[in-house]
Amino acid sequence: MRRRPILLGLALLILAGCSKKQAQETASSLDRVDSRRLQPINFLHKTFPIKKYAQFVFEVPIHTAIPRLHGTFKSFIKRPGEDSISDDSADIDFILMDPDQFADFAQGHRDGTAMYTVDPTHDHEVEFLLPPTQAEPAKYYVVFRNSPGGAALKYVEADFSLTFGY
Repeated sequence: MRRRPILLGLALLILAGCSKKQAQETASSLDRVDSRRLQPINFLHKTFPIKKYAQFVFEVPIHTAIPRLHGTFKSFIKRPGEDSISDDSADIDFILMDPDQFADFAQGHRDGTAMYTVDPTHDHEVEFLLPPTQAEPAKYYVVFRNSPGGAALKYVEADFSLTFGY
């Protein structure tokens, strides 16, 4: 008869230990960032003309720990009867902005602030680590601006993606 209370007590201790371990695992999983490997988002892969500027918007998903903007661009001039020319006369500016910075830019404040800029060039690779997101996605603008001098109409071939992690 003495064995029953001992066995019952032992069974209760085992059950309490299991539920405590499950509660700890559940609580710690809530604190972690989603560790699934996100696939890159290729938001810009095209050739387009620029007279003044061209903007492209992209969004970083929620709970993203290491978002990274990566891409390349090459600008050139098309002249009738000639091959495309990609030299200093085809230089453009590259600007990365958040929504507030872009609103200032679009209102004509061209010398405002930006997260990242590239001096006038006709061939460049961009690699920029963006801030992590929490419960809200984050929107950004990639802007290609025609640099003073050179041709009034330039073309840009761009390939940009949003990647995640190192």
